Amino acid sequence: MNTYVVTKETEGWRYLDEKIKQTIYAGSDKQAAFDCNVDIRKNRLILDVWFNGHVIKTFSRSYDKEWILIFDKLAIAKQEIEDYSEKLIKAQETLRSIEGAEQI
Repeated sequence: MNTYVVTKETEGWRYLDEKIKQTIYAGSDKQAAFDCNVDIRKNRLILDVWFNGHVIKTFSRSYDKEWILIFDKLAIAKQEIEDYSEKLIKAQETLRSIEGAEQI
């Protein structure tokens, strides 16, 4: 089961990079999480989707905007597997050519 955590981030008054964070929803109701909205222009919502102790997706929403996917662990894992598969194929080809040279 997924757990949804929605955090409101507000820009701080003292420093430009200061963020004040407040959890406004945590639970397993997907619709309730995505229905959260911000009411002040300086706020931003972050929705983290957790599964088995890992954040698997993160969405962001600013005032009066749609949710935007900003992190997708599944897509990243698939890309890493594809990259490693290509590296493995190249390494195997190199190994075969080197093994042939050793027989000389």
